[in-house]
Amino acid sequence: MKKTFLLLIVVCCSFATSMKADEIDLNGDSASKSTRSLIAPIQAFITDQTIELDFNSTVGTVVVSIYDETGNAVYQQSVIGIAGQQLLIDVSSFDAGNYTIEIQNSQTNLSGNFEI
Repeated sequence: MKKTFLLLIVVCCSFATSMKADEIDLNGDSASKSTRSLIAPIQAFITDQTIELDFNSTVGTVVVSIYDETGNAVYQQSVIGIAGQQLLIDVSSFDAGNYTIEIQNSQTNLSGNFEI
């Protein structure tokens, strides 16, 4: 029984490690950003095939855009950002290279760079 339990732990830890996401550093301004909060209003993470946006506070309707190295928009979507919401963006069809993600509305202007 102990061997089975240890094997299960090893398999789970290996799976969690392989699914590790890297945070995309978002820079810019947001009216939702509180000086008392250590958590950004929106956080972005990337895995091999997905970008995950975590809305940590309500920011209203924002436009999420992704641009390739040449400045061409390869993704754009309008989203209502509510605290606790997640947006998953499939990037498996994107070519390898450098990209910029922008999240904007009248009170929020965040951007960050990432590589696929």
